[in-house]
Amino acid sequence: MNIKKIIKMMFTNTGVDKGIYICTFILCVFGVVMIGDASVGMVVKYGRNYPIINMLKQCFFLGAGAFFMAVIAHKFNTNKMLTKNFLKVLYFGTLFAMFACLLWSINGAHGWIKLGPITIQPAEFMKIVIILLLAYHFGILPDHFMYKYGSAKHKAEMDNLFIKHCVAYPVAAAAVAFFVCAIVQKDLGSGIILAAISIIIFFCVPLKRFDRIKVIFAIAAVFALILFGLAGGVGLMPHQLQRFESWLNPLSGVYDKTWQIVNGFVAYSNGGLFGLGFGNSIMKYGYIPESQNDFISAIIVEEFGLFGFALLMIPYFYIIFKIFKYGIKNENIPDRLILIGISSYFFLHLFVNIGGVSGLIPMTGVPLIFISAGGSSTLAGLMSLGIAQSIIKRYNRNKLKKKVEDEL
Repeated sequence: MNIKKIIKMMFTNTGVDKGIYICTFILCVFGVVMIGDASVGMVVKYGRNYPIINMLKQCFFLGAGAFFMAVIAHKFNTNKMLTKNFLKVLYFGTLFAMFACLLWSINGAHGWIKLGPITIQPAEFMKIVIILLLAYHFGILPDHFMYKYGSAKHKAEMDNLFIKHCVAYPVAAAAVAFFVCAIVQKDLGSGIILAAISIIIFFCVPLKRFDRIKVIFAIAAVFALILFGLAGGVGLMPHQLQRFESWLNPLSGVYDKTWQIVNGFVAYSNGGLFGLGFGNSIMKYGYIPESQNDFISAIIVEEFGLFGFALLMIPYFYIIFKIFKYGIKNENIPDRLILIGISSYFFLHLFVNIGGVSGLIPMTGVPLIFISAGGSSTLAGLMSLGIAQSIIKRYNRNKLKKKVEDEL
């Protein structure tokens, strides 16, 4: 399939939100430019072709992601694709890939599968898998355990099956994914996002049968947070505790532990309101190592200022708002949960990345989707938009069909 056909499929697909595609295109193009710009500072270490190589790698993943996004937007169907066997293969396959990451170590973490010059981060895809899995267990399966008539024994059996399949299994699946991410892979940032997405989806389930369980979960979560705080972060690894310490006292190790964080603050300060101008960043020259990755927002603010960065947020918030809006309006429960999950996925990545770099929250190493260099986050982001567009398309077509029928 050639590029022309992909673009035609995307923009002539009746019912999709073309504004989401336009905003995605803007972010992706800007991301490639900024990856090349931020990489310039490391040419002394990696060679003068380093910016071009990073840009080409990002373009490769963007091309692959655009293809998958267009195909998924055209073919994905919630009712047909969200099946028990399909989701089992997706979940356990991705979980196996996450364990396979233990064979490689990058900066002390085990979050990537390294294949020559390309690295794959399975945790990024697990976020999408969890969204689909929870939509199935919270949105489709509850109908299988409905009861209107029958004995008390039958009612008890249905309630037990409901708790088992619609609460225990999905919660256990999300908990295992979080544990593998945060503890086994030492990637607390992705683990937190996985957990946050799961919690948001759970509390957005509109079925009354979940109301009492939501209250129990909310109380348990509050007590867990209080105990965690009182225990001083028991259960966290030393490097994870160090990130909390660096957040609370960023000037404690300016020349070692908090070097990158403090220089991120300096980049924000250098940028001011309107920035130093495109290409004029100072901090990318060794002060923020690998600045094309998680700290790319600091370079953007330094060069374009807070005003320029605020403009960049417009397409992000358009995507987040529109997907969430379609989710709230959608009466199909699994479709609603998927859209809310995808909207949350983008928002959480945005919040955790910018919050970490700016010092609002502890730094956890999460990419800025479509802007930071990262093939896995780019692919996962584009694929999730393909899923969202397929649901939006179906919603808009059904709405149009209903309108025509009413007029007739």
